[in-house]
Amino acid sequence: MKKFFTVIPLQPEGKLNPCHYEAVGNSKLQMEEETRFPILPAINGYTEQGEKILVIAVTEENNDDCRRNRAFLEEEIDELCTKKGIRTEIRDVFISAEQKVSAHAETFRKLIDYVEDDDELFACMTYGTKPVSKALMMALQYAYRVKKNASISCLVYGQMDRRVNPPKTYVYDETALLQLDELVRVLADRGTADPKAAIDAVLSM
Repeated sequence: MKKFFTVIPLQPEGKLNPCHYEAVGNSKLQMEEETRFPILPAINGYTEQGEKILVIAVTEENNDDCRRNRAFLEEEIDELCTKKGIRTEIRDVFISAEQKVSAHAETFRKLIDYVEDDDELFACMTYGTKPVSKALMMALQYAYRVKKNASISCLVYGQMDRRVNPPKTYVYDETALLQLDELVRVLADRGTADPKAAIDAVLSM
């Protein structure tokens, strides 16, 4: 099943506005509609009419800003999926606002409950704290390494360039970062004599 993971943003009221994301490095992420959520271009580009998908919304519990932004996400997903003829279900993973290691370990534990054999996984690393993004990346890597035939198809990151006026927004395909991390792990496990040379060879391709 195609599953899309995203972290609900913490932006206060009036600070999370729709914008047009320009795709960089992956034409599938190009979407005409404006959105507040970079996971939407992934849903738009990687789904087809008649499919059923699952969206996992990682939401900080007891946070009014997250509640409001979670409603925006549901509204945008419903509109896009109705237009494309896609059936969708959104499930919430509620996480603590605490930044202790134990809290992020619990986030990881909750996320891996949503990955299964044969899943095709997508995720957005734009929003949330850095440790929450790390927990999400760890969950994706767990699925790839542990679950049978699970794959990571696209990891997206949305950027707002405020150096220009008005600001421009971009959505990047960062999947290769996970692939590079996996390559490092494999080279280390095999005891490769010169892993840096092997990595340089891959990066030069």
